[in-house]
Amino acid sequence: MDKIEEYNLWIRFKSGDNQALSVLYKLYANQLYSYGIKISREESLVKDCIQEVFINLADKRNRLIISDKTHLYLFKSLRNKIIEEYRSNSRKRNIEKNMVHDLDNQILSAEERIVVSEDEHFQKKIIFDAIKSLSEHQQEAIFLKFSEGLNYEDIAIILDVEIASVRTLMYRTLKELKENISRKGIFLLSIIHILKSR
Repeated sequence: MDKIEEYNLWIRFKSGDNQALSVLYKLYANQLYSYGIKISREESLVKDCIQEVFINLADKRNRLIISDKTHLYLFKSLRNKIIEEYRSNSRKRNIEKNMVHDLDNQILSAEERIVVSEDEHFQKKIIFDAIKSLSEHQQEAIFLKFSEGLNYEDIAIILDVEIASVRTLMYRTLKELKENISRKGIFLLSIIHILKSR
């Protein structure tokens, strides 16, 4: 579906077309699930929250402002709904700590864009460990940027922060990653050199 068709779908939905809502659900449900499961590993919670997002969307359709970024409202709403569920059910010990990420598959695709190495497996391990050492907030930003391919403006909308804050967060995150990888890389390569010389 191209952007014009998608835009027209939102217009139809706002005008009261419930069939358009069904199409929107089918269009975004998988993407929302992939994002939601990065915030919480509780699959049933994520699915329930996605349902709630669309129910709330239907309730608020008259106030919805249609633009080429309307779909980001769904991601932001899902994030807020999951956090709200953690709060209301007393399952939240620390929201940022509970925002876990399934790094095994999604982040590896981001790693592959960064890694250019003769020993790919070894380099991936270094990067994987470096990413795991980041804060949950940093990991979420990395996921949105590299796995979802969102730009800074879109990430700012989802995280409900200023674009400048996203730029700063991403700059610091990538700098920290680079430093950690360099530090680990030099250290680990030194060990390999010693083992080879035995």
